[in-house]
Amino acid sequence: MNVLIAGACDDTGRCLVEYLVKNTDHETYAVVHEEEQKQALEYIGQDRISTMPSDVEELNALTEEMDAVIYAGGCDVKTNDQKVIKSVLEDTKALINAAARNKVKRFILLSAMGADDPQGSKEDYLYKKREAEDYLKNTGMDFTIIRVGELSSEKPSGKVKLEESIHWIKDPAVSCEDVAKVMAASLDSDRMTNKTVELISGDTSVEDALQKM
Repeated sequence: MNVLIAGACDDTGRCLVEYLVKNTDHETYAVVHEEEQKQALEYIGQDRISTMPSDVEELNALTEEMDAVIYAGGCDVKTNDQKVIKSVLEDTKALINAAARNKVKRFILLSAMGADDPQGSKEDYLYKKREAEDYLKNTGMDFTIIRVGELSSEKPSGKVKLEESIHWIKDPAVSCEDVAKVMAASLDSDRMTNKTVELISGDTSVEDALQKM
């Protein structure tokens, strides 16, 4: 299938592009924030990389031939810059709108654990993630929302914990490679259709974790 990944130069997006290219037959396309970020993804083909359009018609054209769209972008959860947080939400909504207009079959949204109950130092960021989740759910598209814990720099284990709700975890870390593997597997899994799930490192293979959903 044709898969468009927005936020493709953010940590998870970069891991996801690489995973799809190396391990699947999906045709992978990428959207980045800045023109200079394209160079890092040239291995997928220059004609498959775009900067995030501000024009509605350009965004419609970008998603027109896609079977699935994945928003894997975000911002530093420690940021207090409201302009940055607002910009991320606006980009997410714009992409959701374009995908919905083109009747894209599946939209996968990277979100964050805590979006169900925003509080603490990350409250503003989590509220925006929750707003994006609700916006996606109201489009009528098939969706998968994956709330992740903190991204770690550890090597991927291929083992995860994937549940609709995970509570009281001291170390909610997960590698971007393992997040990418779950997102990629979700493209082909009916068990992940119209689901909101939470993801951290664990002791279950990605394949088995999806089968249990």
